[in-house]
Amino acid sequence: MLQIFEKYAGKGAFQPEELLILVAAFDDAWKRLENSGVRFDSNYQREQARNALGRFIIEDAKKGERDRHRLIDNALLFYDKSKLRNEDAAE
Repeated sequence: MLQIFEKYAGKGAFQPEELLILVAAFDDAWKRLENSGVRFDSNYQREQARNALGRFIIEDAKKGERDRHRLIDNALLFYDKSKLRNEDAAE
């Protein structure tokens, strides 16, 4: 997860206590996604999903969100909507 933060947020973008919140939000969101029964066709697809969740949490945090539960819910909602858009585009 920290690799995703370094890639999309850059070093020093968040304070250490903020990073703890963001990492916890990402970990919880990922667990909830995995527990939902979602299946990935490949490791590439799995990594793309992880990156999408991480990027969204970072962007939400850049806008000022720091509530872990809202970060989780917003990221999962974003993932669900983006997945639906991708499925519609494939049809």
